[in-house]
Amino acid sequence: MTDEVRGAARRTGGGSAMASLSADDMAGGEASGGQASGDVSSDERIAELEARLARLEGSPSLRARGRSLMDRVMPPEAGTHFRNAGREQLLGIRSIVDFWIRRLDESEANATAGRSMERETITIE
Repeated sequence: MTDEVRGAARRTGGGSAMASLSADDMAGGEASGGQASGDVSSDERIAELEARLARLEGSPSLRARGRSLMDRVMPPEAGTHFRNAGREQLLGIRSIVDFWIRRLDESEANATAGRSMERETITIE
């Protein structure tokens, strides 16, 4: 079957959910030379929409496809190491934030301590 929009053969099976939709699906049920959607009964339209939804939900999500690729390429132990490395990076960032919080607290404490001291005026001759 050719795709009226692109003029190419429609992919079946291996393509993405959007690529597998026909021009009729993309036009909302109104293919070139076909019936207008106003002529279709609501029961037929609902059945068509449910069929489109089933096709979309039946295809694996992008996340699932990526996960299956990574499962084939990378051993589970590597995933564990990468998760642990990510945790260590977050702990490193936490230590940097804690350092700067302590530094700000110390500078505020020094500023308030400096204000409580009496000022001394030194005259220069």
